[in-house]
Amino acid sequence: MSELAPRKVRSVFVSDLHLGYKGADIAALNGFLRAHDFERLYLVGDILDGWKLEKRWYWNRDYSEFLDSLLALRRRSRITLITGNHDERLRDMLAILFRPVLLRKYGIRVEERIVHRARDGRQFLVMHGDQFDGALTRGSSKLADRAWSFLVERALVRPRPSEPPTGPQDGRRWSLGKEIAKNALNLANRFHQRALRRVAEDGLDGIVCGHSHLPVLREQRGLLLANCGSWTGAKAPGEMHTALVETLEGQLEMIEWPAARPVPGHPRLRSLPPRQPGTRHPDAARLVRMIHALWSPPHVAEPAAGTPALTAPDPAPVTGDRVLRQTTA
Repeated sequence: MSELAPRKVRSVFVSDLHLGYKGADIAALNGFLRAHDFERLYLVGDILDGWKLEKRWYWNRDYSEFLDSLLALRRRSRITLITGNHDERLRDMLAILFRPVLLRKYGIRVEERIVHRARDGRQFLVMHGDQFDGALTRGSSKLADRAWSFLVERALVRPRPSEPPTGPQDGRRWSLGKEIAKNALNLANRFHQRALRRVAEDGLDGIVCGHSHLPVLREQRGLLLANCGSWTGAKAPGEMHTALVETLEGQLEMIEWPAARPVPGHPRLRSLPPRQPGTRHPDAARLVRMIHALWSPPHVAEPAAGTPALTAPDPAPVTGDRVLRQTTA
């Protein structure tokens, strides 16, 4: 498919890439992006898996190629990164203050949510969806939940889905995707119903989200519900990842893309050090070092006797400009 001329579309939406997780199939994602020519790219949350990166560094060649492709795209495409719960440190105050630099130097806009106007005039809320976890786990009132969502979307607080409906789990973070994977489809339905209720309250035409890892594209009560799916689930040949595209006419389509995960032990899966990430573009290498600084594993091995100690790089702030409410055609 990638050998054919790229398909022209207006917008591309992908979510839950989980860079840093060894099961992420970024080779397939790179092929998907090469096969499409688009004006707008939305990275709809959990692009980085900080929960993994903060425990141990993992970065492979496919990840570096993905960053190189983003920097090549910035000249002709609008790139928006929506923060998620796995890359929640992008919501920290220091990261927010650095967002204008990311936009000016790297061409990547970082937001908690944004409203996308389709070619046909419809307006879609684009957000990761972890903001709805509070309604699933705390049983909060409508007013309290609206207040919580308001604070989360403006990065004034972080979502804290650490307590599942049945109580705490020894301090471990609660994951909606993992709960749904345990056949809790009723939880997925509650998540999507909460998303639709939010869209109706905001007077919009639909929502594009991620978070649950379950691809969905359907209309309900006159509102469009679109979930991008993920790039971690398809493992065997013949299995598919999913993404959403907006056609040139303004219609949303669900695209299935075949898994392209290298076999275990393949050289492409070898972890690369942050100082030598194998990127082609110098700016991509700088982004890798910023990511490493933001999620540096807490424990560093002691240097061998006679070896000068290495100092960790200063945390390179990663951060923000004002929240946009709407993109225009």
